[in-house]
Amino acid sequence: MIRLKNLVVTTLAVCSLAGSAMAIGFTKKSELGGFDGFVERMGGGVRELGRGNTGTADTATMPGAFWNPALLGFRENIGYTLNVEKRDLDRLGGAFGIEGKVGKRMGVGFAVLYRGDRDFKIIDEDDQTVSTSKPFFSMFYLGFAYRATRQDAFGLSLSMSYDNLDIADSRYFEGIEVEESFRSPVTINLGWTRQWNAKWSSSVVIRNLSFSKNLSAKWTKNPSRDNTLNSTEGVRPKVLQIGLGYRSKIMGKPVYAWMEALDYQVADTLLAFDPQLHVWTGRVGFECEATPNATFRVGMDDLNWMLGAGYKFEIRVGKRRFPIELNYAFLYETSAGIWSPFSLGLRGYIP
Repeated sequence: MIRLKNLVVTTLAVCSLAGSAMAIGFTKKSELGGFDGFVERMGGGVRELGRGNTGTADTATMPGAFWNPALLGFRENIGYTLNVEKRDLDRLGGAFGIEGKVGKRMGVGFAVLYRGDRDFKIIDEDDQTVSTSKPFFSMFYLGFAYRATRQDAFGLSLSMSYDNLDIADSRYFEGIEVEESFRSPVTINLGWTRQWNAKWSSSVVIRNLSFSKNLSAKWTKNPSRDNTLNSTEGVRPKVLQIGLGYRSKIMGKPVYAWMEALDYQVADTLLAFDPQLHVWTGRVGFECEATPNATFRVGMDDLNWMLGAGYKFEIRVGKRRFPIELNYAFLYETSAGIWSPFSLGLRGYIP
């Protein structure tokens, strides 16, 4: 029975909690998939998803607290965004964010990212389904920014994750005090962005630093209060993300190009110079304003293809106008062979 319990917890931990706990020393992209798959690709922003998941060098990207806290320094009005995604395998995701200007040079923002599995199968040693659960994972971001010049802004965001295995009610854990909810330590994300001119912009973001040893976000999860079940130890990878944006016109239509390079350091050290302890990946995206209100997008995140579209309109309340943008994204994950045709996002400003 103990073996079955350990198997169940291990299976859930690998499949549901990879987003917040990674084994030390991962060297393959597939092993990085848990954290990279959710936090970096799922639910962060449908507008950005449609153009290859690029957003760190675009001052209009929301939620800024997640993408690049420095972007909050360019806010002039209160902005909000709401995103909903449905992926295959009965998986849901989404994000909510709100942000605005504080004083003349500062900005502040808050964001929540969510992922949930609606029908996760719990299996035994004989591969028989013994129960089901609905585990979920969420991350919270609180960001601050200071606009040092008209072109430059620096930002910092604090993030923390919360997850729940949803296994305590299983009959296979009778007599064991199961701990199914976990919180990660607070992590720090640093960002810088510069709008060089009307055409070029750039950004640098460093993610997942911590107050712990080696600045690594590391913690232990014990799924039972009496240590009956095996505990797991994880570390969230440090990430260096560099972005570049270009704006121009073709046949009188505004066009945009976005590129990002990411380096994941999958080791519990301050700096690791061994290339075996790094995972490199890239993103690229393009968009065109075909009409003043409609935008079409295409992009690629690693080997995953994205298509997107957006439409802008206004709601009038008395003499005030509230701009709103509705976005859609279509995703094909090449490595998994999964199509995700349903991703909707709503964003706008309160002048």
